[in-house]
Amino acid sequence: MNLYTMVLDFHGGTYITQFDAATAVDAVTAWCDELQREQLLGEVSSDVAEGIMIDAVENQLVEVEGLHGVWCAATTAAGALALLNVIATQRVD
Repeated sequence: MNLYTMVLDFHGGTYITQFDAATAVDAVTAWCDELQREQLLGEVSSDVAEGIMIDAVENQLVEVEGLHGVWCAATTAAGALALLNVIATQRVD
């Protein structure tokens, strides 16, 4: 398993969490599942999760140019941009 750090910028807030997953797309899937289940952003949680899943899975995660192990996906919800950055993260003991 790999560790991925998820950084969501949405509606003036920055939300950071980490997931263990086999791939970056698996980490996004786990993040979207938690976002919907826990309603972490309130009423727009499902819209953000569904939009990010479409962008990350159907359209594929976009590798950030000039960086290694960093991807992004985006959607809009409630008239605001939701930008998710996915970062392969090294564990530090």
